[in-house]
Amino acid sequence: MPPEQAEDQKKKAFRLYELGHYRESLELCRSLVQGPGDSEVAVLCATNLFHLGKFDEAEAYFRDLSMSLPASSHVHSYLGRILAMRFDPRAVSEYAKAVVLDPGNLEALRAYAEALLANRDPIRAIPVLKRLAERSLREEDIKTLARALHASGQPGEALKLWKNSLAGSSSEREYLELLLACGQFSDAANAALEVFTKTADPGIARIYLRSLARTDPASADREYSRILADTSDSGLRTDYVRFLRSRGAYDAALTALAPLLPAAGRGDRREACLLEECELRAEAGRIPAALQCYQSLIRGELESLADMDLLAAILRSERRFLLTHFPAKEAESLLLSQISSHPNVVCLLAVAGFYEDLGDMVEARSWYYRGFRSDFLAGGPQYAKFLFRQGDLRECEKIMLYVVNSIRKTEDLIRIAELVMDEKETLYRMPRLLGRLRQRLEDRVPELNSPGLELLALTLLVSASRALEAADYSTCKRFCLSGLDVLPATSHIIRADDFLTLVKSCKERSLCDLPVMEVAARETTEAGVKEGDPERELDLDDPERKIVEFLKTHRRASEMDLRTLLGSRRVVGIVNRIIQKASGKGLRIIEKKGIGEHGEIYEYVRA
Repeated sequence: MPPEQAEDQKKKAFRLYELGHYRESLELCRSLVQGPGDSEVAVLCATNLFHLGKFDEAEAYFRDLSMSLPASSHVHSYLGRILAMRFDPRAVSEYAKAVVLDPGNLEALRAYAEALLANRDPIRAIPVLKRLAERSLREEDIKTLARALHASGQPGEALKLWKNSLAGSSSEREYLELLLACGQFSDAANAALEVFTKTADPGIARIYLRSLARTDPASADREYSRILADTSDSGLRTDYVRFLRSRGAYDAALTALAPLLPAAGRGDRREACLLEECELRAEAGRIPAALQCYQSLIRGELESLADMDLLAAILRSERRFLLTHFPAKEAESLLLSQISSHPNVVCLLAVAGFYEDLGDMVEARSWYYRGFRSDFLAGGPQYAKFLFRQGDLRECEKIMLYVVNSIRKTEDLIRIAELVMDEKETLYRMPRLLGRLRQRLEDRVPELNSPGLELLALTLLVSASRALEAADYSTCKRFCLSGLDVLPATSHIIRADDFLTLVKSCKERSLCDLPVMEVAARETTEAGVKEGDPERELDLDDPERKIVEFLKTHRRASEMDLRTLLGSRRVVGIVNRIIQKASGKGLRIIEKKGIGEHGEIYEYVRA
């Protein structure tokens, strides 16, 4: 095709894309890509595949392009969108690359912020949302920034932003919640009452009454009764029950709770109401009725096992009730008759905790161990904490090492890291456990949210402190520099100065202050140039291995060549998998070189 005609066809492909005719645009793109290919057309081709819902093929194209066009914000942004649709945590890092490459890419900024918020990481989203709000000036972007500030523990900053930039939205529920969160109870009550009078919105009424309860409880009691006479909102009534309970009016709270019980239906809300009833009966001194209520509730939960967290909360509440109102033997009999025959981890841990409260550590250890054997993730930490309290540090560290090594999900690793690094628990004093936890967190850095990065930084700080105590100054400095690198800009646990103080101590104490970063860089370079085939790092199946070996030998092949090799028409999908696996390891094995007479053209590369 002559260059002039090819250019016209390219413009036509872009026009078709802009009009939403993705299939026609894709067909034109494929007819244009020849030989070494055209990067603009290749990007358009991949984008069309995305909008046509061919996500596997689009991902392979974008991964290939991310190697040949590493500075393309568009490529990384779309790769992030594909990964986000699969709930793949690597989407966040792809969005981050897109934003770094082009801070003016508003679409990438918005997607990155949404991914961070979905990952429960509002702290990291704040700088992104600030840039987005400044550039877009959209009201919804400003509101999202305010929500992120509120969620990150900065309601004052969120309220200031709202007043300065969203003055016309002072009647919205989010603004009223900010007033409440900032302790401006009188302003919140007055503003919410004004809005409620106009809208009769029960959600606004809840803010009004919660605010009023903080400044004038007597008036709040009367207002709860007045408003509940005209609405049957369950959330509002639940607030009233808890308001009365907080004032010690247990009988009145039971009366207020009664309409909720038949209306709660089935599910979590019903069980939560029933638990509230159990506790209120106990607090009101109605012990036999409370016991019957607990037993009925637990029996129903054990039959359904619908919500194990709720079951655990119910059993904890009943345990306190039994130990408070019954002799030890009778309490033991009542508890065991209900749950000892149920081998799920929640029941096993409930019995273990009961025996520990009684002071029977032999029985408690036996039940904790059974909980660990039933579910290492739920039972292991509880068993380890019991061992720690009993002074069996060796066995405690052994159990926690097993838990840390066995974890698969990043969110579970962060949760266990919170337990280990908790200052009250002090499990971090165990050297092997701290070292292994640090390694596992370092392996997951791209997937860690701000709390996870803070915890990693904390493990590095503790490790640096130990290295300093051991006079290992180089290791101490290396840990400090790594900790500064991963520490989020806003941290609630530690500060950058904590690391700098240790570095200063190293320099003051060291007889020969050798640089550590130069050594680390050289080791990385040497490791990167070791001889070896890059595909050894990939987990290739037999068809994938055959394709790679064929391309290594012949350097280039068409889709038809590979079909003949495998005796299969599924060549495109197999090559896409190879590209995805290689890109996930930071490697380039195969590149697509356009469309030829015999289908797509593939070339083996090493990079």
